[in-house]
Amino acid sequence: MEKIVTITNGTGTSDLINGTYTVEASVVGYDNTSIDPSTLTIQAGTNNYAFTIASTGTLTLHVTEDGTSTGTPIVGATFIRTDSTGNEYGSVITTDSNGDAVFDNVPYAATGAPIIYYKQTASDGDHEFDNTVQNTTMTTETSTIEIQNQPGATRTIALTDANYTNLPIESGTLTLTN
Repeated sequence: MEKIVTITNGTGTSDLINGTYTVEASVVGYDNTSIDPSTLTIQAGTNNYAFTIASTGTLTLHVTEDGTSTGTPIVGATFIRTDSTGNEYGSVITTDSNGDAVFDNVPYAATGAPIIYYKQTASDGDHEFDNTVQNTTMTTETSTIEIQNQPGATRTIALTDANYTNLPIESGTLTLTN
């Protein structure tokens, strides 16, 4: 007897009787042969079962000052996979000396590819960055997205005497930490 379980947002339900089942997956963007486990034994008293499935795509986020493939690379920018609402999953990845942060094992498909969500969580401390959830779909096994992290704007900091209005402090330093 064949039972089809429709998965939506990571879960699905089906009325199943006790017994052993062979499991086959049909998930766009993933390696369907990687379903684990590939056999399932349903037992009385157990109502929750979990599976994993893998994908083989590679998404490279290339971060430069101007957002182009030839721009000055940003080293130390960090990214993480998310869902559409920003919940974080997996490990943080960091840009290397070429400005590349690489997400391995992401889904791709020529048509109907799932949406991949991610966000930048930091830059190198000298560059601005957008920390909102971004997304893409991959139609090929490898893809590169160009991301801009422009230098921080020059700011003017004034330091005056607290007791004498507008009297500038001749010399000193301020340390700003965030």
